[in-house]
Formats: sequence, structure tokens, C-alpha cells
Amino acid sequence: MKKCIVLLLSAAMLAAVPALAYEKPTAILGPGLNSGRTVYTQAWDRTLSADTVYTLTGLYYVDSLNTLTIPAGTIVMGDTAATLIVERGARIYANGIPKAPIVFTSLKAPGERNPGDWGGLILLGRAPVNKVEPLIEGGIIGGSYGGSDPHDTSGVLAYVRVEWAGYRFQLNNEVNGLTMGAVGDGTVIHHVQVSYAFDDSYEWFGGTVNASHLVAFGGTDDEFDTDFGYAGGVQFGFGLRDPYMWDPTGESNGFESDNDGSSTSTAEPYTHPIFCNITLIGPQLDSTIGPPVGHRYQYGALLRRSTRTSIYNSIIGGYPWGLSLRDNYTKQSAHDDVLQWRNVSMTAHMIPSGSTHIHDNTRWPSTDAITPGVLAWFNTVGYGNMLSTTRYLTSVGIDMTDINDPDPVPADGSEPDGSADFTDPVLVEWVNNELFTSVDYRGAFEPGISFDAQWTGDWTNFNPQMTDYNPVQTGVDDLPVVHNLLQSYPNPFNPATRIMFNVPTAGRVMLKVYDIAGKAVATLINKDMAAGSYETAFNAPQLASGVYLCRLSGNGFEATQKLILLR
Repeated sequence: MKKCIVLLLSAAMLAAVPALAYEKPTAILGPGLNSGRTVYTQAWDRTLSADTVYTLTGLYYVDSLNTLTIPAGTIVMGDTAATLIVERGARIYANGIPKAPIVFTSLKAPGERNPGDWGGLILLGRAPVNKVEPLIEGGIIGGSYGGSDPHDTSGVLAYVRVEWAGYRFQLNNEVNGLTMGAVGDGTVIHHVQVSYAFDDSYEWFGGTVNASHLVAFGGTDDEFDTDFGYAGGVQFGFGLRDPYMWDPTGESNGFESDNDGSSTSTAEPYTHPIFCNITLIGPQLDSTIGPPVGHRYQYGALLRRSTRTSIYNSIIGGYPWGLSLRDNYTKQSAHDDVLQWRNVSMTAHMIPSGSTHIHDNTRWPSTDAITPGVLAWFNTVGYGNMLSTTRYLTSVGIDMTDINDPDPVPADGSEPDGSADFTDPVLVEWVNNELFTSVDYRGAFEPGISFDAQWTGDWTNFNPQMTDYNPVQTGVDDLPVVHNLLQSYPNPFNPATRIMFNVPTAGRVMLKVYDIAGKAVATLINKDMAAGSYETAFNAPQLASGVYLCRLSGNGFEATQKLILLR
């Protein structure tokens, strides 16, 4: 009988908790709203708060030798033309976590967003580049980059989303979603999603930075673009196009790569990135779902101007055409096996003019002075590439009809399943140096495992148009909770409970309890702690019955837990 009374009291007291309506507080980063491309310089070390929604304005520079730290769960909305530029020598520490990624997005309301609503994110470093003091793409004044330190660091980007970027400064001079100029391999970049950029999703201009677990979604130009001597590595990347979004003034391709802009360039360092386990899905999802008439989509990969971009164990499909190698230096690199393609599965549904297969035969025919021609080179025995005939994505086991609820995972037993090969000396070196991981499948995803259980789980968003990033909260149930970091037992409690928490990264840790009005009622932890699992007590004999919030925060992580005190 006594137990039943407790349950009735719990329900009654929960019903009595007021539905407090509020939004997170907001703050301005930069010179102010509607300031366009007004320059603003952060000349001190700055740390943002996940409890605040920020509006980025103007050309926001993080000055040389200063840092910008952004904790997990932070939202930054970009005003028109606003751009975040991390200068040479400066660093950004954007450490999200799967349950609480950091999001850079449009200031506009859900349903009203468009590619190019704001600028984007630009990292500038001191690694080698084959130009002398170039200015970064996008019309950024003061955006020079490059140097002699391949191990330079610009900080950390982890579990970060960049949405609706790519402001057009002038024709063919847009900011990309994530632009990297001479970024060094001391920089950490992984688990990043760029969505609906009004230019390239990712573009590297020189540098040596390595990256992994990248998503390019709905961009208008190219998914992965490399230039000016970029020579890093990327493993596990997923590109997905919106059939109704393309570059209105250019060509929309999957991969695009140049050396320094000249078809006869011998500028060093050469553009020579290594891409492995990439899945690029163009606008033609199946035989019936594709782009409308007048689209500007072209090749799954366009390599030109002396590039040496090499691709391994990947899937490139859904573009109208296959592969285009466009100049003598690029073709010679392929002939000399400096530019390598190994174990790449391609699909395309059209044959380009002047060809009998899906590749660009007019640029590298079999009669070319540089042998053997694009078809014979791609089909070289031992390279493991498939195929050069027209086919759809279903031929490689990918059956997808909804880009907002994608399923790019190949079926068990399909062409990509078990057909990867990491025995090439290039890949052996990358694996031995622990920069790549050897897997047995082509593409970004392990066949037969559901998409929500892959590395894209929890932190990605494939419907950013309709996401409300600062909704009116109606109570504690709306607050983000990272369950694997913070738990309590018993809950409800009277008058004491045990709070268990995980510290994923060492540093200063704060564990506080707040009442429903946001007033701090107890500080349980405030000290430097090593990574690990901990437990502490919360005893509240002096507090009234009600709902309280326990909030854990630290170096790149944050979590909130609801506590219910019943007298």
C-alpha cells in the first residue's frame, strides 16, 4: 500500500511541475548583424558556451597565435556573408561528441534556408603549397596561407556540421563549406558533415592535413576538391547529392582535382592526395530518380592540370558519366603509375559524346600518344576496378530512394563486400603508420550493417532544412541529454542519490545541480580530472521536492540529467 502511495505522489508532483517556456540565450560573434563582410579580429583566446546560441557576423578572423574553443553541443548561426577564418598560427578547438555535435548553420528559419546563406569555415595554415602567398578562394581579404611546416596545426574539428554555407562574393569566387589552405598534418579533422554548400563541400589548397569520416551532402559544385599541392590522406568519406542542387554556372562533379591551374604545370609539391574507402553517390539514385532536364552534373571524378590524385577501395556512382583525365601531365602520371586507382567500383548511366563507355574517351583515347587510353588504363588487369559499362547503383548493392533518410550501405554479398585490397605499397605504408585502417570492403560503410549503426550514427543530419536549432523549450524534457556520460540512481530520490559520470577527455570538470529556474543549488565537482568513470553523492535534505537539473561539462563534452526529488 505504501508503495502505491509513493507512485501516486510521483505522478502528482510531476504534473505540478510548471512547463517553463524559454529559449537559450543568444550572443553575437563579430561586428554585428547585417554587417556583411566587415572585418572583425579576435585577438585573444576565446571559449564559447554550449548554453548559448551564437550568431556569426562579418569576416570573423581568429588572429595569429590565438585560439577559439567551441565545446560540444554549441550552435553557431551564420548571418549573410559571415565567415569564420582561422588565420595562420591561430587554432580552433571544436570538439563535439556523437550525441552533441557542434553545428554551424544558417541564421534563417526552418524552411527558408538556401545554399550560400552565409560564408563558411576557413582554416589557413603554414604547410607547403605550390603557390607563393596565395589568397584563399572566396574573396577573403587577408586570407593568405602556406609555409614550410608540414606538421603545422590549426587545431581540431571533430563531430562538426557545417550547413548552408558558400556565400558568393562574385561569380566563380565563393566560399566553400570547409576550406583548407595549407593546413598541416598536426591538425585533427574527423567526423565532419558539410551540407548544402553553394560551392564545393570540401576543398584543400595545398597542405598535408589528414582527415577521416567526412560527409558531403547536397552541395552544388564538387564534393571533394583538391588543388595547389595538397598531399594528405582521407579515409572513410560519404558524398550524397541532391538531384535538384547543382552549380548553375559550372560543372558539378564528385571528385575534382588540379595541381596549380595550368595544364602544363610542374609546380611542386604536386597535388597528390590519397583517398580510400570513399562512397560518392551522385544525383541518379536509381533508374527512375535523377536530376531534372538542364542540370549541370557531369563526372564521378574529373582529374586535370597535372594532378596525381589517387583513389583506392571506393565506390563512385550515380553521376551521368564516369572518369575524365584531361591533360598530358595527368595522363602521364596515370601511365607511370604515380596516379593510381585501385579497387574502385564505378557506376554511370550515360555514355559521354565521342565514347563507347562511361569515361571521357575524347580526352584520352586509345590512339593517344600517351598509352593506353582511359578505358584500358581503368580496366588494367590487377587494378581491380569495376566497371566501364552503363549501370545503376543497385548493381553495387546500394538501393536508395530518399536522400533525407539515406541508406548507402551495400548489401551483403554485393560487389563491394570483401573486395577491398590493402596490399598496394602505398596503402601498406599508410596502414603501418596508423593513418589508415585496413578493412575488407570497398566504400565508406561495412556491408550488411544498418546505416544508423555505422560511423554516421547520432551526429549527422540529413534534413537540415527543417531543424529548429533554438526552439522554445517547454520543460526539462527538451534539454539535450547524453545518457552515456551521466546517470543517477535512485531517481526519483529522497534525500540522496548517487551520480555516475564519465570523463572522456582529461581537463577541468564541472558537475553542478540547478533548480528549474536555472539557479545553481549545488556544485559537486570543480577540478581537473583524468579521463575515466567516476561516482559522487548528491544529498539534498534542505531542498524542496521538485525537478532539478544535473549538468556535467568539461574539455569538449557536456551532458544534462533530470533529477526528481520526492519528499
